[in-house]
Amino acid sequence: MSTAVLSEDTVATHVEAAYPAFTATGSPTRMTGGNLNKVWRVLGRPVSVIAKYAPPHIASAPDVPLDPERLHVAARCLQLFASGEPLSDLATPACRPPKWLGWDAEAPLLIMEDLGDLSDLGTWLHGAPPNSKAANAGARLGTFIGHLHARTYGAAAIAEQVVNPAMQATRHAVQYRQVQAFLEAADIADAEALGEQATALGERFQQPGRCMIMGDLWPRSVLVDHTGDTARLRIIDWELAHYGHLAQDIGHLAAHCWMLARRAPTPEAADAVDAWVRAFLNSYDDTVQSDADADHALWGAEARRIAVLHMGCEILARTTGAFQDGYLYDGLAVTHPAMQAAVEHAAHCLRTPGDVDIFDPFGG
Repeated sequence: MSTAVLSEDTVATHVEAAYPAFTATGSPTRMTGGNLNKVWRVLGRPVSVIAKYAPPHIASAPDVPLDPERLHVAARCLQLFASGEPLSDLATPACRPPKWLGWDAEAPLLIMEDLGDLSDLGTWLHGAPPNSKAANAGARLGTFIGHLHARTYGAAAIAEQVVNPAMQATRHAVQYRQVQAFLEAADIADAEALGEQATALGERFQQPGRCMIMGDLWPRSVLVDHTGDTARLRIIDWELAHYGHLAQDIGHLAAHCWMLARRAPTPEAADAVDAWVRAFLNSYDDTVQSDADADHALWGAEARRIAVLHMGCEILARTTGAFQDGYLYDGLAVTHPAMQAAVEHAAHCLRTPGDVDIFDPFGG
């Protein structure tokens, strides 16, 4: 793939070429919050659009190379949910990805529906929505992800659409292989043994998978439109999607909900997180086990054990690890009680994953 260098001066021209129905009427506005890519909102007719560009490195860290093919994978994922495509019926008004509008492989540049300025899941839950509304939203996402995993199980044609080995290799290098160092930073005595557990997990996740996973299922990838009686969800950022192991998705979200609950600003917000994640997990379990195309062994005891292992790795990455900055534990020293509690729970997940009930993520 040839990669052009896009800037605010050229992105509108690329958008118009890739999405002929669109005419720009103003200068693009750079969106904040993204790390991997550069994202702009482009005003125009008939409506504004979002343009996402993948440079050959991490956008927020230009010295770190990153395969721009990640955005092509994201584009193919969004297309799978379009009308007439294999996963179109999963995309409902209640829960869906943004709509695919155009693709410029030369840039590479993905043009998508502009969803507006919605709250991300973590911000919404920390605002303490009513538990019933939080639970309803959790159940909706659980159903969506459950269908995604079960319906794509053994689907060779879909597997070919989401080949993404470079991103998994990068993830292994910056997360799983670094767990020993993350634990040593917190003076965990068995850091070496637990690091070996994490490295083995990362290697396992690079092996051929069983279903399509979203790959980056955390609160900032879930936007919430809560203007009505029920919250409608939009799942963004599919660059890490691949044909992999569902435990990675579930452990990832469980880890972030564990952290959201413990860093909640009020008891009411912590209760909302609790209601949300429990509803998500129960709805996910029901969906996977009842889907007509599901292999019931897909989400069994071993998958739950692996999800707990990943949960520990993700908590470490966001505390003593490489992704602390700008998130829930930003600026906290390793000696801070909240940091110590998080690291201890992460170590417990890695040390004895069978003792952690993924359906009771707040029991630790």
